[in-house]
Amino acid sequence: MKKLTKLVSALTIAGLAATTVPMNVWADGDKIEISVTGGGEDSMQLNTATSGFLNGISALRHLYEGLYKLDANGEIVLGQAASVEQSDDNLTWTFTLRDDITWSDGQAVTANDFVFGFDNLAAQGGDYCTMISDIVDSYEATDDKTLVLHLKHACSYLPSVLAFPSTYPARQDYVEEYGDAYATDPDKAVYNGPYEMESWAHESEVVMKLRDDYYDADQIQVGTINWELITEESSALASFESGDYVYSDMCPDEEKPRMEGNGLVYTEGNNNYCVMFNLGDKGNEVLKDVNVRKALSLTIDRERIMNIRGLNDEVGVTLACRGYENADGTDFVDYCDPWEDVEAYDENCETAKQLLAEAGYEDGKGFPALTYIVNNDSRKEIAEAIVNDWKEVLGIDSITVEKVENFSAARNAGDYDLAYYGWFMDYKDLSNMYDSMYATANSNSFYQGDEYDAAFLKATSAATEEEQWEGYKECDEILARDLPVSVILHSMSSYLFDDTNYEGLVYSCGNFVFTYLKAL
Repeated sequence: MKKLTKLVSALTIAGLAATTVPMNVWADGDKIEISVTGGGEDSMQLNTATSGFLNGISALRHLYEGLYKLDANGEIVLGQAASVEQSDDNLTWTFTLRDDITWSDGQAVTANDFVFGFDNLAAQGGDYCTMISDIVDSYEATDDKTLVLHLKHACSYLPSVLAFPSTYPARQDYVEEYGDAYATDPDKAVYNGPYEMESWAHESEVVMKLRDDYYDADQIQVGTINWELITEESSALASFESGDYVYSDMCPDEEKPRMEGNGLVYTEGNNNYCVMFNLGDKGNEVLKDVNVRKALSLTIDRERIMNIRGLNDEVGVTLACRGYENADGTDFVDYCDPWEDVEAYDENCETAKQLLAEAGYEDGKGFPALTYIVNNDSRKEIAEAIVNDWKEVLGIDSITVEKVENFSAARNAGDYDLAYYGWFMDYKDLSNMYDSMYATANSNSFYQGDEYDAAFLKATSAATEEEQWEGYKECDEILARDLPVSVILHSMSSYLFDDTNYEGLVYSCGNFVFTYLKAL
């Protein structure tokens, strides 16, 4: 990483004054250079078809561009597409590509590049491999500039999906030539976004340079992004405080109170924090009883959990988080009925005792041994606090908490009884939260509900906002009844940003975009 401090002298009426330019930025003509960090090497996956970590997905938003993109306000607007037309039944979307879009080797971006990108996404089997196929029945390039999508059902949130990096185009020649090594070094890919990769010092740094031939390059001030690859939170904080980094999404929890007002930003998390019950074939039969799940949920002292975390959380009363308002200005959380009355904790505990007794486990007697798995120490602390609630209130002393290294694999395989579950939304639309419990997402509690699936499809294909919200409200009511997960809280997102010297950071659902950054 380059580090430089420049002193620029300026004559003023008062005399000679010196201005210090921060270490993480300096001018290159009319462009600036910044250094940022968002994670380590493992999360820097730059194959659009397989990338599954926020660090890599955020990087992809700089190197590539889809039919839609995020603008300077974080809103979804047309990107590589110049225009789009929808059929009267909203089942056919026809995109016309811009005339001025190219790959970084000078070749024109074509509709066939999007067709191949969609095909490759499905073939690679990554975390988002069904993102297109869940919605789109078929797609075709009718010529180099025209892409036609035929939908399975009307889908109001399609622009959000097509603005997500997994759905971006890919060049077939590079993917086929490099195979598993595709996009692992600068020369093993080409780029159609505002930036191209100049270098990748593995385990250290990715350097991105603004493309002169990008159609909007003249409007972009950031000419170079040094994307540092680190995982140590304390190191990231030290580098931010010393002025090396404009941005970091890593700050130790214990340091956050000190950093409030000193660069730490809290924003809507679009994230929930839950206990997940294994309802699949490998799950313990005791958890198949919804009254047992309700008893466990009712006895979680959510206020205490939030106090332990101390991270500005909000108590969870619906699956969706706050921040989604309808035309009347009503937040969706307030539009729904709460899953339980969290203010009536003592009464909830009494109800839970009765439910557990009716299930055959009065005072916890005979309750089977269960394992509650988590993936890090902070979540282990919270899980142990929850298990203690179950012991103190219900008399259940047979549940143990285990931190497992292969957490995701264990959870996806169903090798657990209870598990930490959190859904961090990929894009800002209620569909993304409620899709997490749709039948296709069968790794989430192995929940299967025909009634729920029907309500979800009704919501996603609704013609009006009112019909859409009623559909999602029905989804939430069904989940409150069936309880595949117990929502504990909605967490806030936090990151470090030098807003003293810069403006224009776009932060959306954990994705960070520096394209619109400007020095103050």
